[in-house]
Amino acid sequence: MLDLLIYLAVTVAGYFIGARLKKQNKSWKWVGKLQTLVIVVLVFLMGSRIGASEEIVASLGTIGLISFVFTIIIMIITVAAFTLVRRVMGFDRYGKRGAAKAAAYAKAADAVGAKGEGSTEGMEGKENADGEAAKPRLNSLTIIMVVFVAVGIAAGYLILPDGFIAVTGTLLMITLCTLLVLVGIDIGTEGTLAANFKSAGWRVVVFPFVSIGAMLLGCVIASLFLPFSVQDSACIGSGLGWYSLASAMLVDYSAKISAISFMHNVIREVVGILFIPTCAKHLGYIECYCLPGASSMDVCLPLVEKATDSTIAVYSFVNGVVLSAAVPVLVSIFMSL
Repeated sequence: MLDLLIYLAVTVAGYFIGARLKKQNKSWKWVGKLQTLVIVVLVFLMGSRIGASEEIVASLGTIGLISFVFTIIIMIITVAAFTLVRRVMGFDRYGKRGAAKAAAYAKAADAVGAKGEGSTEGMEGKENADGEAAKPRLNSLTIIMVVFVAVGIAAGYLILPDGFIAVTGTLLMITLCTLLVLVGIDIGTEGTLAANFKSAGWRVVVFPFVSIGAMLLGCVIASLFLPFSVQDSACIGSGLGWYSLASAMLVDYSAKISAISFMHNVIREVVGILFIPTCAKHLGYIECYCLPGASSMDVCLPLVEKATDSTIAVYSFVNGVVLSAAVPVLVSIFMSL
């Protein structure tokens, strides 16, 4: 629990630094680049710890398959839970309810009438300037992370001495705290945290907690089919799509579980990127942003906005903020059970 208090303290400290900069109309433009550099160092160190274990390196193929199956179970249950709760709370598939729902359909009907075309199908996602559906693409940071964790694994297995591996735990702690300070500064300088929560309304704030509940249910189910305990499963799932933080926190708990966590969260983000447009079109706007988990607030946010609308983009951001804040709490709790 001490680690959890440290993580929360440095994040809050970063937020107040960022908020102060916002009030003074100042900004540290280098924070984003430094954050990327710190994440690269973080995943390299994590990879080196994984690579130092010959047992894990020998079973990476199996770990990859386990991670994929685990991810699919979590995502299916999460989407089903979002659909159920969305309907119970009165949201339609476009994320509208009550008067807003009627107004949205009236506006769509007027637009269709003016064009003399079709019906309200025009509400199903956006198109780009060329009239083509927005095409999903992998974020460059995701690719960089996968490359550097692979480099770290190779270095830990082939090059790095035992003395360096022995101190990576301390280095990981320092790097994690640095990253969380920078994340806090980012949120503070953005200055829209309270406004985004307010505009989303309490009903939409419910959905991140639905995601957490669905994750926990999925972890229990996954542990029945996959070769790890419910606690291990919960440690993996509680990353909620934040691969750089969760997997680094889990290194001291278990290098194997850390490796599965990293792969699971990367797969979740990649699958989310690929299927957000399809999910928005065929299942629902609210369901689409649950796919990637915590990255619905950053990497996947532009894609969510293109596939849905600006209101759902706010919901997506709120979802990512809550899940990101929950990651260090949940991982620490399940590690200590």
